[in-house]
Amino acid sequence: MNTGWRYYNHALLPDCAPHENANLSELDIKRYDQNSDKSIYFARYTYDFDCKTQTEWWYCILDKPFDISLLKAKRRYEINKGLRFFDVINIDDFEKYKEDIYKILVKAYSAYPEKYRPVTDIKEVYSSVAGWNKGKVKVYGAFYKETGEMCGYAYLEKHSSYLNFNVLKTIPEYEKFGINAAIVYKIVSDEEERLKNGNFYICDGERSIFHETAFQDYLEKYFGFRKAYCKLNIIYKPKIRVLIKILYPFRKVIYKLNKSGFICKVISILKMEEIVRRQKKFREKS
Repeated sequence: MNTGWRYYNHALLPDCAPHENANLSELDIKRYDQNSDKSIYFARYTYDFDCKTQTEWWYCILDKPFDISLLKAKRRYEINKGLRFFDVINIDDFEKYKEDIYKILVKAYSAYPEKYRPVTDIKEVYSSVAGWNKGKVKVYGAFYKETGEMCGYAYLEKHSSYLNFNVLKTIPEYEKFGINAAIVYKIVSDEEERLKNGNFYICDGERSIFHETAFQDYLEKYFGFRKAYCKLNIIYKPKIRVLIKILYPFRKVIYKLNKSGFICKVISILKMEEIVRRQKKFREKS
């Protein structure tokens, strides 16, 4: 049964497009928690997608064709460098490249800060790849021209009105050759016609608090992505709501603690709670 919500990292997220409203009538955190083998702490959703006022929450989107000629010379050079070193192709035979995908993930994650470095299980990776549906996803592989080695890949979900940019992982030692630029350029070039026609966008997801990444800034500077501002809301499970009320006054002290895996998650929730409370104050004043 399609419940309209999906699990991600101890949270329920709406299973709808960023520009669509979450189905709150189907939200039952207690029922989800009881029927799941994973703990659920809260539900998070956004509203007022692409509102005209600047907010503290956003989606990173591209809704116009990309024109490389509009870039500064240095940025054009970086993209063209990637195209010189890599062939980026659309992959249909996922099974054929599952070993390469696993190798790329292991090497990519090795560069992550230890506090949120994922553990890569080969069986889980192979099982995930086996479940990819050719009709619903697009997968790109970047191959180093000199050796033919697959050094990076991107995984995107296809929807009628948007393309969701789920994953881009590369082997760190090849980043100096412009591999990320080569992959993104191929993706935005392939979608040029749909972007021209309007009512379509590529989405790199929401603002990230948990992961320290500059990738969205990179997409904005090099490929014309922009922030589609929106508003954030969180609905907590009762016990978690009580815990947040207790911890919130001490949040600045908690932010200074050693950011281990658990503390990092607590900090992320508290920072989102700050955003929600500031939104509420702003509404009350206006």
